Amino acid sequence: MSAMPEESLREIAATNEPPHTLASPEFFFLLQRIDRLDEKLTREIRDGDQKSEELITAVEQKLTQRIDAVEQKLTQRIDAVEQKLTQRIDVVEQKLTRHIEEVEQKLTQRIDAVEQKLTEHIEEVEQKLTQRIDAVEKTLTQGIDAVDQKLTRRMDALEEKLGLRIDKQDDKLNSLKFWAIGAVITISVGFIGTIATLLYK
Repeated sequence: MSAMPEESLREIAATNEPPHTLASPEFFFLLQRIDRLDEKLTREIRDGDQKSEELITAVEQKLTQRIDAVEQKLTQRIDAVEQKLTQRIDVVEQKLTRHIEEVEQKLTQRIDAVEQKLTEHIEEVEQKLTQRIDAVEKTLTQGIDAVDQKLTRRMDALEEKLGLRIDKQDDKLNSLKFWAIGAVITISVGFIGTIATLLYK
């Protein structure tokens, strides 16, 4: 059997009628079966594609829903964890703040106590030093007064002695003056008497 031309096959597929050739009815029946199978396969492929798309869409929707649910659960868990951690942080912060305030208060009290003790000690030392300075000053003043009195007495005694010695020297000088005057007068009188005696002779 010779093969049919391609144009005849296309005409049979398009009109579902046998061509005006010498082909047998069996061959025409086979061609119709092939055409129906082709259409059926095409429809099944199209239906399969549509079902695949619907299945993919359904799977994508389910996965999206599951992802959203997981995301929501994770968000809720994260929020809960964040809230718990925030509460714990607040509690720890409060405890640390109270502890810091207590330590600060204790240190302030200790500093105040040390400052008070140092102030009292400084005041005691200052008072003792002031007393010692006053005592030293009093002692020095008394010593200076005593030395002043001694020097004054000694100067008075020296001045009195010098006065007496000066008076004695004045007396001696006066005596010497009177003696010299007397001697001069005596000599003068004697000389005058001698001259007078000589003149009268």
